[in-house]
Amino acid sequence: MKNVSTRLLMSSAAIGVAGGVLFTAHALVGGLAVNTVPFLYGLTMGVYFLPGTLAQALFRRGGVAMLASALAGLVSSPFQPIGFTALLIGLAIGVMQEAPFLIGRYRHWPTWLFWLSGTIQGVLVMGAAFGIMRGQDLGVAGAVLLFVSFFVSPPIFTGIALWLAKALDRAGVARGLRSDEQRREQRRERLREPRPRPDAPTT
Repeated sequence: MKNVSTRLLMSSAAIGVAGGVLFTAHALVGGLAVNTVPFLYGLTMGVYFLPGTLAQALFRRGGVAMLASALAGLVSSPFQPIGFTALLIGLAIGVMQEAPFLIGRYRHWPTWLFWLSGTIQGVLVMGAAFGIMRGQDLGVAGAVLLFVSFFVSPPIFTGIALWLAKALDRAGVARGLRSDEQRREQRRERLREPRPRPDAPTT
């Protein structure tokens, strides 16, 4: 993370702490759902990808996903059955989220790349969940439902993160936190937006 400010670090940390609260709630509720309604547990697994994606979409700076996701894992770790392994999982998720944007040296933040990242995350989560939750013991219908629920969850929460980032950006939360290059790109995007035509003069 180059040219970072204290405000950027604190803002990313705030997202991480909020994510940690969500992680804790998911661990408590998920512990009940995992053995009773596994597909519902799968649909909510994407919450673990929310803090990192939100930080990336809002600030468009390298390293913020890793910081927010790792801190979310750290905050929730005392309340997780897996303990401080949650920190390592959060860190791994953050690294995975950084990778697509790191390839472009954090210069390009197209929306489609967020969706692609979320889809790849869905594939990885789907494969891991099938082994951890013994999908082979659920029958064909149960296994398919398990596959689908875990696969769609990260993209769903990617959409939620993008929506939240846009709302927070309009509220001015990201003002002054994006890089100069990203601020110029944001101004260009606003100039490209169609403007309402004035009403024709009446005679």
